[in-house]
Amino acid sequence: MTDTAGPGQSSVQEANKALARRWFDEGWSRGELAVADLLFAPDFLLGGEQVGPEGPKRSVRSRRAAFAGLTVDVGLQVAEGPWVASWYTTRGTHVGEFAGVAPTGRVISSEGIQLWRVENGLVVEDRNVFDVRRVLAQLLAPAGNTSGPA
Repeated sequence: MTDTAGPGQSSVQEANKALARRWFDEGWSRGELAVADLLFAPDFLLGGEQVGPEGPKRSVRSRRAAFAGLTVDVGLQVAEGPWVASWYTTRGTHVGEFAGVAPTGRVISSEGIQLWRVENGLVVEDRNVFDVRRVLAQLLAPAGNTSGPA
């Protein structure tokens, strides 16, 4: 396959990947929400809804309240044009209500894929698919069986 990226396109795509990794590390894993103001456009769209940087901050706050020690590790990343896709794995201990489930103290892990559109160094759009079913299976499994679905 021939690389059709123009001069500088590869460096833009690498910068877009780094932007996503920074949010996963600083925002999700460390809870440093102020970084959202540096990464997300004022008119940022989350699932088609205009939420600005406050939308990602709300998401992180609610998940970190439900899961202590929450970490997000980035696996594969692919970038093309203004788009960057990241496959990620989350881990945390269930200490607060999540999806109507009272705290269980269980350690969970799950995966997701995030697709971002980046313009002028800021994230302008997010499409995200996260395996909530896997999380719920781990939280609701009988004692001693928290591996979730295969």
